[in-house]
This record gives sequence, C-alpha cells and structure tokens, in this order.
Amino acid sequence: MNKTTLFLLGGLMALAIVLGACQGAAPAIQQKAPAAPAAGSANTYGLDHKMRVIFVTHDLSAGVFSPVRRGMQDACTQINADCEFRGPQTYDLAKQVAMIDAAIAEKPDAIVITRPDPRAYNAVTKKALDAGILVAAFNTNDPKADAAVPIPFVGQDFTNYGKVWAHEIMKDLPDGGDIAITDCCPGHYALDERNRSMAETLQKEGNGKWKVRQIINTGAEHNGIYMAIEAFYKANPDIKGIYGSDFGSHIISEFIKNNDLQGKLKTGGSDIGPGNQEGLKEGYTSFALGQNPYWQGYMPVMMLQQEEAFGVRPSNIDTGTDVVTPQNYAQYNPNYR
Repeated sequence: MNKTTLFLLGGLMALAIVLGACQGAAPAIQQKAPAAPAAGSANTYGLDHKMRVIFVTHDLSAGVFSPVRRGMQDACTQINADCEFRGPQTYDLAKQVAMIDAAIAEKPDAIVITRPDPRAYNAVTKKALDAGILVAAFNTNDPKADAAVPIPFVGQDFTNYGKVWAHEIMKDLPDGGDIAITDCCPGHYALDERNRSMAETLQKEGNGKWKVRQIINTGAEHNGIYMAIEAFYKANPDIKGIYGSDFGSHIISEFIKNNDLQGKLKTGGSDIGPGNQEGLKEGYTSFALGQNPYWQGYMPVMMLQQEEAFGVRPSNIDTGTDVVTPQNYAQYNPNYR
C-alpha cells in the first residue's frame, strides 16, 4: 500500500469520525417540542383533557368581533380545544355580566372577556378566578377594572390610538377646520380614551387649527348610525370632516358615497368595515385605523393553554394601531384585520 493510498484512507476515516460525531450530536441540537395532536384526537398538547374556553363580549353584533372569532377558532383548532364566542346582541354590560356569571357555572378551563367599564366586572371576574378558572381580557380592558382585579389583556393601547388618529386627521385636513366624531357607546372606556387622547393631541400639536365641534352619539345599530350622521350633516353642512371612533365609522363612508360627497367631506376611523373597504379602494375614505382583532382572539387562547399546561405566565399584548390608507389597503386582509 503506497503513501497516497494510506493518506486517502486516513482522510476517509477522519471524515467518518467527524460525520459520526455530528450525527450523534444532531438530536440535541435539532430537538423539537412534541407536535400538537391533530383535531379530533383525545388530548390537547400538554394536557390530559380537552380544554374548554368561553369568550364573552359586550356586543356580539359589532363587526370587529368577526376576525376576533376567526382568531379564536383557529387557535382552538390548533390545540384541539372546545371554544365558544358569546355576548349580548347589542352593547349591554348588564347582560354581558350575567352571561359571564352563567359561563362560570359551566366550569370551563378559561373565560376570556371584554371589560369596557371600571366597576361592572370586578365581582364576576373575581368569582371566576376564585373558582379556579383562568381569565383574560381581549379587545377592551378598563384600567380601573384591571387595577381592582388584574388579568392579562390582549388588545390595543387606546391612548396611543388617539395620538395616531389625531395625526391622521391633521394630515387629512392640512388647513384645519371643525370636525365631528361618531361614537356608539358613551362610557365605553376604549372609545372614551380614543376620543380624549385624539382631542388632547389636536389641542397640544394643532395650534388651534382643528376643533372637535361635536361627538355624535349614534348608538350601535346600523340604521341609527346612518340617521345620526345624516341629521348632523344637514344641520352642519360646513363641517370639514366626520371621523369615527368605533367600527361603525365605516357607515360615514356609506353616507359620503350615497350623497356624492366624495372629496367634499373627509372621513376616516376605526377598523376596516364594509364601507371603509369600498371607500379605501375608491379613495374617498382617507384612512382606517386597525387594531389587529384576529390576534385578540388567537393569542388569549394560546396563552391560557400554555398557562394551564405548563404554568407559563401570560403577558399583556398590545395589538397596535395600523394605519390603512388607499395607498396600502391591498396589504391588509379585512377578514383578519
């Protein structure tokens, strides 16, 4: 055997040793957590039973909760949980609290709630926690309620929303002017804080150029919102813009289109409802402010499952404020946003 052959054999043996060492070490490097079982299997990931989660909102008919429900359903499918989405048909805190109380009696693993009022939910939230039920908030969580009975929250920073909203209004009306705001539900923390923060930002940064002439109490029903907008505009035809603090803001866009006010009356507001979708596509709706509602349904389920299965402490998650405009509208799927 010559020196060249010995050299080649030695190299091959060394390579085999290296590959063998790598193959032996690979499982430690590439180790993965056990995969979640397929839907329909007996157990959920990390648990010896099928988890049950009940969401209870303050207004089942509000369009923003459609992508929330989609997020909840997707998360529950992934972990093979039983989930339900409940709430009064229209904004009604007393009915919502009664529904939360009824959910507690069913003894689910977790209850996920909205809390738009500082006191209405304290007793029922504590009752659920005392019963050993995991509880989280989604979409709206009044800070005074959270101070009294803290629970993790997945939703928007409403103070920041107000600031972003004010900046968009100032860009939309660079010469200033009087504006009006639509609001379905006075006393609702999220909407009150959006309005307060927006008006404060206009006052601090606007040098008096922009003024909120009126907050229009529209109610939460479609026809009532439209009629309230119509009545206000007839009485205030000089108004420069009407902007919305809640999902019903898309009805302002409907009003503009139906009355050929494109380019004459400015609008923009919360979420990507049907009227805002069409208005953004055609360019007469200046902006819509998204809050990523899909995550508001998806993340509470995943966090509470991890808490129950592994003791992972849930965190508050800010779902942000997206600024959707005619220029970037194609980047957003309204079924999820």
